[in-house]
Amino acid sequence: MNRFCERCERVTNDGNLWCERVDCPAEEGFPVLVYGEYLGDLKVLKLLRVWRTAALYEAQRGKETVLLKVAHKGDDCEERLKREAIALDSLADKPFGPVAFIRSFVPTPRPMLPAPLPPYPVPSKRPYGEISFRGETKFYSVFQHAQGKFLSDLMLENPQIWHYQAAWIITAVADSLRPLVAQNKSHLCLSPDMILVDTDSEGHLRPLLLDLGFIVGDNEIESIYNWAKLCEPAYTAPELLNAKRPKSVNTSADVFSLGAILFEMLAGKAAFESKLQRDDQIREIVTQHRGSLPVERPELEHAGVVKIVEQAIAPSGRYRNVTELANALAAVYSRPPAEKRPVPRRLYVLIVIFGIVLLAVLGIGAYILIQVLLRQ
Repeated sequence: MNRFCERCERVTNDGNLWCERVDCPAEEGFPVLVYGEYLGDLKVLKLLRVWRTAALYEAQRGKETVLLKVAHKGDDCEERLKREAIALDSLADKPFGPVAFIRSFVPTPRPMLPAPLPPYPVPSKRPYGEISFRGETKFYSVFQHAQGKFLSDLMLENPQIWHYQAAWIITAVADSLRPLVAQNKSHLCLSPDMILVDTDSEGHLRPLLLDLGFIVGDNEIESIYNWAKLCEPAYTAPELLNAKRPKSVNTSADVFSLGAILFEMLAGKAAFESKLQRDDQIREIVTQHRGSLPVERPELEHAGVVKIVEQAIAPSGRYRNVTELANALAAVYSRPPAEKRPVPRRLYVLIVIFGIVLLAVLGIGAYILIQVLLRQ
């Protein structure tokens, strides 16, 4: 296993990290799997992202390419992965019988959340896997493979994403969080590294939220161990950063996170810079900031978008939840355009078979009719 520094993105294969910056938390890097290592029947192909509680890989199971999420060592990280796996499994659409057969012939909508796969090659009651790897117990989840670029990488290539696309990305991510909003629960860990963006056939950006976060309600946050170390302070609501163990949370905290991401796409810079800074430095900047952050785009000011962003990342008076934020953006930009999904190949095969059978029936019928007429 290699060691990866989440902050400066250094990787080493000897288990030790070193950085010339005095305040770099490199020695606290996370152990990560490398190409060719096996986790059960899953062969690691590529490290995609390292988050504070888990690492995401591209892996191979037999001939199928999948996404593999492995929790870092620690009760808090493992518990989060279990909670997420159970939630995604409960949200997954699992048609069976005639319904599944009929759906296999119609275009399927693009998923907004990871589509879970069985953790083992044999049926299991648990939606997550547990396996021993080099003397340590590893908890993991397996998902269907997805194409695209991480939003953080996309913003490096294009610091100011077209504001229509930016608004539609936020709206789509907010829609993916509706199941949490309906239960009055929060994600609490949204960031551009959590969002995978693909481009459809018409050039529209389609986001996939790769992580469901902590999935906690108002008073459940106290059960999370070492909160200050697990959150992404640059995208975390200031009321959650004032204490190491906040006692309560409401759904407006996720509004701040999406607002910070939207600001970054529109302004071309992060609301609160996080690279190569200690968490306590970022926390101080976020909690002490009380003014509005400038989005110097006249066309957005006239459309009222700047006010939406300001309300989303305000210390108080934010939208109650991400659904309200999405509705505010939809009032300006309308909803994201509907995607034209490809028709399954088996539908074309079915049409061809049906055509052949129909022609055969018509041919046989015509032959019988001719024979009858000839006999008369």
